[in-house]
Amino acid sequence: MVFIAGKFSADEILCQVPPHTLRIDLQARRWKSDTDPDAAITDSNDNGIPIEFILLGFTPYFGNLGMRSHEEFIRISYIGVTPSHRLLPPRCVCTSIISGKSSQKNFISYFQTLYNNRINVGEVITSTKFVQKSFNERDPMTGADGAKINYNALEFKDRPAQNDDERKLIEDISAWLEGGSGDLVASALRSGIPGSNLVELPLGEDHAAIKDAFIEANPKRLEGTAPAGLAALPAGAGTPGAKAEVSEPPAAKKTAAKKELTEEQKAALQAAGLDF
Repeated sequence: MVFIAGKFSADEILCQVPPHTLRIDLQARRWKSDTDPDAAITDSNDNGIPIEFILLGFTPYFGNLGMRSHEEFIRISYIGVTPSHRLLPPRCVCTSIISGKSSQKNFISYFQTLYNNRINVGEVITSTKFVQKSFNERDPMTGADGAKINYNALEFKDRPAQNDDERKLIEDISAWLEGGSGDLVASALRSGIPGSNLVELPLGEDHAAIKDAFIEANPKRLEGTAPAGLAALPAGAGTPGAKAEVSEPPAAKKTAAKKELTEEQKAALQAAGLDF
């Protein structure tokens, strides 16, 4: 494939595969570049700025991503609205992974509320907000409340378009999707994520069987432990009649050479009453 530089139309909607991706950093409460950990959407005081976007679609996954293993993830696709930032390019399809049960629960509740009220997610602006929540650890023996644990989560709410530019963007996205570009969005949502091992969870199907099959095929392995199964056996250990390879025994310690006593030394020992 050859790329030739050219001008972009002001109304053009871009969708690359793999897509432009933003990472949600819950701990730092900011949206970050997926390729440059130091680049984030922040204000002049280095505080994270929540973004607003038009949601195009989402796909649930299960598996391993980064330091998380055997967990559920939701990958969303969207086109950014605010703020105006280089990491949130205008009219460009982006994707992000929502991890953490609280953030995922908030997203699912947000989507279901819109869906049940027959509101198309592509015709409203989705606003995000980082919030801090907490819970108390409970003593398993006594049931008493323990230490308070704080954690961050992402919340979602909708708002109508507020100006002509936002209304025009919604109209253009609707026409773009109806023109057959929904397949492009699906390809972006299903594109590979470097360093991940994920399986898609189809909507409306039994996820338990899919998860069980994945866990059986990809068991967790404790860090710092050597394999204790067949992999720990020496090569050829399972071959009938094969002899185990034995390393050479350590060389025996050299004993000091015997020293003979002189006649004078023997006479001195006898005079002292010592038996030699």
